[in-house]
Amino acid sequence: MHVLGQPRFDVLAGLSRQAQRRYLEKLLAPGGRRAPARIAVWACQPFSPDHLNSHTDLLLDGLAEADGDWGLVIAPHPAQGADAFNALVKRAGGTPLAVADPRVGARGCLAGADAVASAYSTCGIEAALLGIPVLEIGPPGERTLSLTGHGLATRCEATGDVAEALSGVRGGPTPIPRAALDAVCRWRGDSAARIGPAHHRPRPSGRGDDSTHHHPGAAASPKDEGASVR
Repeated sequence: MHVLGQPRFDVLAGLSRQAQRRYLEKLLAPGGRRAPARIAVWACQPFSPDHLNSHTDLLLDGLAEADGDWGLVIAPHPAQGADAFNALVKRAGGTPLAVADPRVGARGCLAGADAVASAYSTCGIEAALLGIPVLEIGPPGERTLSLTGHGLATRCEATGDVAEALSGVRGGPTPIPRAALDAVCRWRGDSAARIGPAHHRPRPSGRGDDSTHHHPGAAASPKDEGASVR
């Protein structure tokens, strides 16, 4: 077996971080007001109202305690509508808070964020591939993608965890060892292009042991695998 990555993530290779950052800033500072210096994106899951409330408290309290000037953009899950967060926005207090257009979602704006928070959205993997700090949020025992175990995220079970993780965020992509990323998703930006030839390559004939067969895609060199992420 030769792992070729995740074609759904190939769009990341062509993202404009600047354009997505402008979108986030306009959400948080309409009318030309000053946007916060740091922006976190919350990639939501379709939880119950009570569950969403607990995650909201966790994030907003952590943002309020974190060093620096932070704002939060809520990115609804496709199964949610923006109106699901009307009551949550009113609880923001002094923290700049906005809701992204559901048609944009987290995938359409996470590249412009300084940090991405989620319980188990695959957007956490996408953020890690872009070098964006990831917070896996929720109380002890709650389901996550376990990115923390690979060194790709910070597990945040309490307000102090969120504040500490955000306080440690620095500008620009965070360098992450390639081996750690590959353990979760071996992706180089051109998965779809590489899967096609592998899928259509004729299977070798003969009655030899399968272990001697040429595996699809095995001839590709790692040197050929990169459309760089911008």
